[in-house]
Amino acid sequence: MGTCMRIVLCFVATISVWAHGFVWAGPESVPLPMNESLGGAADAQVPEVVARIGNEIISGAEFQRDLEYRLRRMEAVQGRSITPDAAFRRETLQDVIDGRILKILARNAGIVVTDEEVAAEFEQGRAALGSEDAFQTYLKREGMTEDYLLQEIRKRLMTEKWVEQKTADIHISEEDLRREYERWTREGRLVRTGRTADIAHILVRVASEHPEDDDAARQRIKVIRDRILAGENFQDVAREVSEDPISAPLGGEYLEAAPGKMLPEVEERLFTLPIGEISEPFRSRHGWHIMTVLGQNAPGVISYERARELLHTSLRNARKNAILSKIVEDAKKVLDIEIFRISEDSKDNQMQEETVAP
Repeated sequence: MGTCMRIVLCFVATISVWAHGFVWAGPESVPLPMNESLGGAADAQVPEVVARIGNEIISGAEFQRDLEYRLRRMEAVQGRSITPDAAFRRETLQDVIDGRILKILARNAGIVVTDEEVAAEFEQGRAALGSEDAFQTYLKREGMTEDYLLQEIRKRLMTEKWVEQKTADIHISEEDLRREYERWTREGRLVRTGRTADIAHILVRVASEHPEDDDAARQRIKVIRDRILAGENFQDVAREVSEDPISAPLGGEYLEAAPGKMLPEVEERLFTLPIGEISEPFRSRHGWHIMTVLGQNAPGVISYERARELLHTSLRNARKNAILSKIVEDAKKVLDIEIFRISEDSKDNQMQEETVAP
């Protein structure tokens, strides 16, 4: 995956809102020890500092959190477990560096974030955790104070504002969309070879393998289900509480879900759960879920009208990628960057130092 294609992912990893499973400051969802959560990714020890940008350092802990976040996104997309290799680790480290550069540029641009904006974001996150005890457990688990968390929220909001300023002029024309639709159709990307279903789901992750954590997640998904049965909109609740980083911003939706591309526990409900019904809670390797089937689709070519929003998002993200990638690459030419990495030769597991400009 090239830098241009990864830049938005790195930005998302850096500023993800907590309510999508990565509480407030970034991708630290269910932070497990490296050897438990990332398998082969932990074969080499991660140093306390993995990179330096000017006077700022990127810690090994931050790198591990981003590695976990990126791994989960890829597993969600591919519907299978992934064992990170050396290339995956290198790309993740570059993503962390790129994300930090964005924060530095936003700060240097003088972007203003008010105390009221920070407080609103903070309260939204704390409320969604469900209780003060859960909030304190989160702080302890992450090894952070409330003041540090507030600082991280401010940095994230500042970076969001700066990115929006830099990409505000992106325009996608109807001609662009039609051209993209024709290309995707030629490539077979809009052809259903079998039945598909449009679904929405909500995920609550389990913090650890301890039975009490599993029970806590199960109880939480039950409470969420009761809210929806009482009349709240499924998609609105999903945006607020789901811990699936891909679907939560979309109201929990996965359109055109097909057998062989989803979790087995989801697949078995694609065509058996009545349309519009809310499933009972069910467990997968990711945690506890509920889902609803929004509709089902017969084989054939997906219409332009149905694909239009996806095409628009794809084109906008591609152009956003290009803008941010150029900004980051230009910044690297003038920033003093050092990357500390583990040798990939298992016989030489010594720290190596790599200098990137100027």
